[in-house]
Amino acid sequence: MQRPPKLLITAFAALLACTSQDTTTPKSDPAGGTKHEPAAPSEPAVQLPAGAELLAAHVEAAGGADIINKFETIHAVGTIDTGEQKLRGTMQMWWQKGGKFYLEQEVEGVGKSRAGYDGTNIWVDEPITGLRLLEGEEAQSYLQSSLMFPGHDWQQHFAAANTLGKVTNDGVEVWEVELVSNGGPNIVIGLDTKTKLIRYMKTTQVTPMGPLPIEAYAEDYQVVEGYQFSMKKRSSIKALIELKEEITSFEVNVEIDPSAFLFPSEREQVPADPAAQPPIEAPPKAPEPGPK
Repeated sequence: MQRPPKLLITAFAALLACTSQDTTTPKSDPAGGTKHEPAAPSEPAVQLPAGAELLAAHVEAAGGADIINKFETIHAVGTIDTGEQKLRGTMQMWWQKGGKFYLEQEVEGVGKSRAGYDGTNIWVDEPITGLRLLEGEEAQSYLQSSLMFPGHDWQQHFAAANTLGKVTNDGVEVWEVELVSNGGPNIVIGLDTKTKLIRYMKTTQVTPMGPLPIEAYAEDYQVVEGYQFSMKKRSSIKALIELKEEITSFEVNVEIDPSAFLFPSEREQVPADPAAQPPIEAPPKAPEPGPK
């Protein structure tokens, strides 16, 4: 399970970039602790398992497609912490089957950031860049990284799932599967070879500051209504920021106001029908002057 992380990490990145003397875009370096295992020259090439098969095995290990299909909505509440930057706050996320979502964060000293997708438009509202409708590669990069169940729904935004090979990440063997995007950056998913659960995801987020390489590690899996969800996550942009997120409340199949996903200007606009507009009340009369 993958919660939409991009608003959380890119909003902080924008803030730090604007307040730092060095505003160059960080370069994408290999993840620390990950070691690729080259095959011995004398050994014949090993047939790798298909990426689609590895993703299907992940879905089954996490709970199965039948369980996923029972989730109509999800509401999560949590805390966020940047560690060395000493920025802390809260987050909430609402998700609806079909991919609609609304995500907001409130950070001390920074303010509120939010993002949403109504099935047609995807938008973000951040303290630095303001309210924007996303288009093109930037929109696609947000959409494909917002999949709640990437192992199950990857074909919505990706043309292929290619197995890169087996690597060792901090002592854990991981299958790396690269999802080839239809119109945005590719995503590499690391699947624990023993549990078959997602250990990490790596991608590049398109932003007004340029491309930002993002890594997100999933931790503390817990079973909710028969499916394993990650309740802790570490997201990072190399050499710039690391963000820790912890879910404190997680509910499924709750009622959600459909207007929450809409672009704010559509949600808050004045009704087109004059009859639907609230009556205009005249200002109170000023008191008449008393006798002199």
